[in-house]
Amino acid sequence: MVFRADGLRPRNPVALVARKRAAGVHEKSPGALRQQAKRRLRRLIGSS
Repeated sequence: MVFRADGLRPRNPVALVARKRAAGVHEKSPGALRQQAKRRLRRLIGSS
């Protein structure tokens, strides 16, 4: 019989590895880009 001191045995070792892997930054959605452009335009119009 083997006892582990670090906690419970992981149910899915593949999921454990995937959780440790760092995720990258995703691209902004088209709606977010459109909103950003509208905000920039309003800032430019308001500052002049």
